[in-house]
Amino acid sequence: MRNVHIILLLGILTLSAVISTAQEAGTITGYLTDRETAKPVRGATVRIEGTQSGAITNGKGMFVINGIPAGMVNVVATFVGYETARQKVYVKKGESTSMIMTIKESAVSKGEVVVSANKRVQAVQDVPISVSILTSEDLDQRNVTRLDDALRYVSGISIARDQVSIRGASGFAFGVGSRTAVLIDGFSLLSGDNGDIKFDVMPVADVERIEIIKGAGSALYGTGALGGVVSMITRDPTDSFSVYARGYTGPYTQPPYSQWEYRSSLPWQFGADLRMAQRVGEFSYSVSGGIRSDESYREYDRSLRGFGFAKLTWQPSDLVTLRAFGFGTLENRENFIYWRDLDNATRPPLAQNLDERLATSKFAVGTEYSQIFSGSTSLIAKYGFFRTMFENTLNGEKLDSNYSTAFAHNAEAQLTSRLAEGMILTAGITGRLNWVRSDVYNTALQTIISGYAQGEFTLGSVILTGGIRADREETESLSPQLEFSPKFGMTWNAAQQLTVRASVGRGFRAPTIAERYANIRYGPFNVRPNPDLLSESSWSGEVGFHVTASNFFVPIDLDLAVFDNELYQLIEPTFDLTQVGAPIVFQNLTRARILGSELTLRVMIARNANIETGFTYMIPRDLTTGTTLKYRNKILWYSRGSWTPFTGIELQAEYRYQDRVELIDDRLSLFIPDADARVAMHIVDARVFYSPSEHTKIGLIGKNILSYSYTEIVGNLGPTRALLLQFELRY
Repeated sequence: MRNVHIILLLGILTLSAVISTAQEAGTITGYLTDRETAKPVRGATVRIEGTQSGAITNGKGMFVINGIPAGMVNVVATFVGYETARQKVYVKKGESTSMIMTIKESAVSKGEVVVSANKRVQAVQDVPISVSILTSEDLDQRNVTRLDDALRYVSGISIARDQVSIRGASGFAFGVGSRTAVLIDGFSLLSGDNGDIKFDVMPVADVERIEIIKGAGSALYGTGALGGVVSMITRDPTDSFSVYARGYTGPYTQPPYSQWEYRSSLPWQFGADLRMAQRVGEFSYSVSGGIRSDESYREYDRSLRGFGFAKLTWQPSDLVTLRAFGFGTLENRENFIYWRDLDNATRPPLAQNLDERLATSKFAVGTEYSQIFSGSTSLIAKYGFFRTMFENTLNGEKLDSNYSTAFAHNAEAQLTSRLAEGMILTAGITGRLNWVRSDVYNTALQTIISGYAQGEFTLGSVILTGGIRADREETESLSPQLEFSPKFGMTWNAAQQLTVRASVGRGFRAPTIAERYANIRYGPFNVRPNPDLLSESSWSGEVGFHVTASNFFVPIDLDLAVFDNELYQLIEPTFDLTQVGAPIVFQNLTRARILGSELTLRVMIARNANIETGFTYMIPRDLTTGTTLKYRNKILWYSRGSWTPFTGIELQAEYRYQDRVELIDDRLSLFIPDADARVAMHIVDARVFYSPSEHTKIGLIGKNILSYSYTEIVGNLGPTRALLLQFELRY
C-alpha cells in the first residue's frame, strides 16, 4: 500500500512539473436558445473545442466559461435531441466576451452527446470506436431500477445474470470476473473480491447518461475492460433548486402455466426515488435515495433494498474544482440459485432451506481535484474506495461458511494538454489495491499499478489516435504479471453527414481473487482454488461509418460496424475431472474468435413518430475445440417505436430478440434438472405516458407483456409479465 501511495505522489508531482505557468486567459459569457421558439435551453453542454473548458447552461440558458486562451476559438453547444451548434468567437486576454448561440431541434439524432471514451470531453462522432448512449429519459421511461435493466436495451449487449457481454465477450462465469469495466464519474465499481458488477448501486435519479464503449478499452481503463466499458455520468446541479420524485407499483401476473403458480395472490413490487439538487455560489450539492421491494415471480426470490447517493462540489475559483461523492446500498434477499426442475421453474430445489437469506452491503466514497492551468492544459487527481460485503444468514444469524468483505482502493492522476493546434495528449498513472477478508477466499491482497499515455492528432478532416498502457499486477506471493495494452484509431469526417472510423486495441483482465482462491460450495457445485491463473487478453478491431441524413425521403440516423474480437487464454469455470468429486476450477482454457457486424438505425417516419432498431450478428468460435463458443448468442436484435398522437400523450413499444444459445456445458445437467431447457428470446414491452403538466408524468408500463417464457442462464426462468403504474414529479 505504501508503494502505491509513493508512486502516485511522484506521478502527480511529475505531471504538475510539466505544466507551465497559467497564461492570462479570457472569459466567455453567453446564452443558448432554441432556434425556433427562442426559449432558453437548460442543461446543455457548451464547450471550447479541443480543450477541457466548458459549462452547463442554467435555467435561463446562460453559461460562463473561464480560463480560455486568447485568440479565435470554436464554441460548441450540444444537447440531447438537438443538432450541434458551432460558433467562432475571438477572446481577448483578461476580458469577458459576450455571445448568443441558437440550437436547432434534430429530426432523428439524439444529439452530439459528448462522451468519455478517450477520458476527455469530445464529440461522439470524433471517437474511433462504437459508442452507445442511454439518457436519463431512457431510464425513466423504461422504469429502470438497476444497471442491468438499462443495458438490456442496448444494441450488441446481452445479460446473463451478473455478466454483461458486449459483442459476445462474456459468457457465464458464476458471477465472478467481469470482462466489462464499470465506472461512475470515472471511479471503478468492480468489487475487490469477485471483480464483478454490482448492478444495484446505480443511483437512478442522479444518472444523466450511461455511455457504453464497445471493444477493448484497456489502453485507458486497464484490467476488466477486455470487452468494453460502461460509464455512468451523474447530473450536475443547476442554479435553481430542483427536485425529482418517482414512485411505481404493480404486480407480476400469474405465469402462463398453472404448475408454475407458487402462490394464490399476485406477487407485488414497488419502489420510490427522491432527488434534490442546487448550486449556491461556490458550492453545489445533489442528494438522492430510494427503496425497492420485490415479492418476485418466483418462490424464495423476494428482496428489499434501500440506497442513497450524495455529491458535493466546491469551486473556489474559475479554474479549480473539488468534488466528493458517496453512496451506499443495503439489501436483504432470498437467494434463488436455480429451479427445482422445468415443471417447477418458479420453485427452488426441495433441499433448499427457505429460512436462509443473503445480506449484502456496498459503500463507496471518492474525491476528485481538477484544475485548469490554461485553456489547453488540465489536471485531474482522484481517489476512491469501494467496500462490498455479503453474508448468508439463517434466522437472522450469520453463517460462518459463506461471507466476504472486500475493499477496492483506486487512485489516479491524469493530465490532458493541447500541445499544439490539432495535437492533444492524455497521460496518467493509476493504482488499485484489492484487499479481501473472507472464509471463501481467505485473506488476500492484490495490487495493480499502471501508467498510460494517448495522443490525438487532427489533420484536416482526419483524427488519428494512438496510445499505450502498462499494468503491473501482483497477488499475494505470486509472481507479478506485466501487461501492455496499445490502441490505434482513425476517424474521418468524410462529409458533413458522413463519418468513417477504424480502430484496433488490446484488452486484458487480471484474474480476480475469487477466481484464484475460491473454496466454496455454491448450490450443488464445489468450487476449488487455482492460484496459477494467468491474465486473459484480447485484440479487438472494427471498421464503421455513421450517416445522418435529414434531407432523405425520411430523416435517418444510421451506424454500421464490422468487428473482430480475438480472445486469448480465456478464464472459464470448468469441471476438473482429475479431482475427487469433479469440482469446478477456473482455468485458462480457451482461444476464441468472434466475428460480427452491428447495425443501428433511427428513422423519423413522421414528426411525432420515431422507430429505432439495432441488429447484431456474430460468429463466436472456440478455436481450441473447433466448436461454437459456449453461452453465446449469434443474433441480438432490438427495436423500439414511439408515437405522440396528442400533446402530452406518448405511446412506446419495444421488442428484444436473442437466438437460442447453441452450446452450454452439458455436465451442468448432472447437477441441475432440465439444464438444457433453453429457447430463443422474444420479449415485448409497452408503455403509455400522460403528462398533465410540464412538472408531472404518469405512466402505465408493461414488461414482457406476452408473458413469454425463457431463460437467460441455466436453470433460471426469466421474469414473467409485470404491469406497473409510475408517477414522476419534477420541479
